[in-house]
Amino acid sequence: MFIIVKYGNNESLLCNPSCAVINLLNSIKRRAGYGNTNVCLDLSDESDTQVRVSPRRRFVHAIHRHNLTFRSTSQNSGHSSATKELDTHRLDYATKYLNSHATYVLVEKQLIPNGDDVTDGSSPSPPQYHYVPLLDNYTEIFPNYRPHVTTVERKKKAKHVGKSPSPAGIRGIKAKSKNSLRTPSRRR
Repeated sequence: MFIIVKYGNNESLLCNPSCAVINLLNSIKRRAGYGNTNVCLDLSDESDTQVRVSPRRRFVHAIHRHNLTFRSTSQNSGHSSATKELDTHRLDYATKYLNSHATYVLVEKQLIPNGDDVTDGSSPSPPQYHYVPLLDNYTEIFPNYRPHVTTVERKKKAKHVGKSPSPAGIRGIKAKSKNSLRTPSRRR
């Protein structure tokens, strides 16, 4: 099992994704020459995939450390490439998110400064990121390549209308009367 990571002047790294994401990203960072920097790296697939944006929303969602991150998108009628957001899954196996024998583009994940300094007691807006491909001339190598974050729907919590059944509630009074007959200490 292997993946190919493209970066720089069309350079390639052959990597084994059968390890934790943190180990894979550290290995790629070191081997690509970013080992002593504070650059946050991620991978983006080069295959052509459609962005699925619902008609009501014009956002692409990604989960970032239990917060929802929004990134605005334009009219996406062409092809684009999905950024894997691997740094949010540091302890998982990389094979869970990466396909074997696939080619990925190395991207830098940059935090967009938040201009909201509102202190009205509301929760702060989630961080937004910009993805910069670290592959020179990526438009010539992959003409349809546009990095984006894959769509992830927020899970809705199920609302419980009534009480949940408990073992004591199911058995009720009958269970108590049986127990009182079986144990000699409870007889009166």
